Amino acid sequence: MNEKVKLPKRLYDALQDYGLPEDGNESWPVFTIFDLCDYWKESKSSVLGTFIDRNADNQWKLIDALRYGYEAEPEPRWGIKAGNCYMTNPENYGFDDVTPETAIYWVIKSYADYMVKTLGFGEVVDLNKEVEADD
Repeated sequence: MNEKVKLPKRLYDALQDYGLPEDGNESWPVFTIFDLCDYWKESKSSVLGTFIDRNADNQWKLIDALRYGYEAEPEPRWGIKAGNCYMTNPENYGFDDVTPETAIYWVIKSYADYMVKTLGFGEVVDLNKEVEADD
């Protein structure tokens, strides 16, 4: 059994607005994509065009989403990493050797960027991707 395809939140929302079920199993994915293109042209939305325009990987990703189902990618959780440690206490600039799941995070990347600039060290990372790298 194939896993659901993770799509950018904006595309996920657009497919939901169109009424495309998340479970996949579309018998005619190419025709569905044509219908989607017509629908989005009429509604003046460029979400689909931007996603698939001149990008074969994204085109296959959309076909797989129609076949196997789809879900939204998790929203980024921006954290600060220094060496093998993650920031756990921004008020005291504290770092600890913890897992990415337990590190403090920001929803807006610019806040984490500001903290790194203030500290003068570290790097801003998406903690969701750090968890995937650990697996």
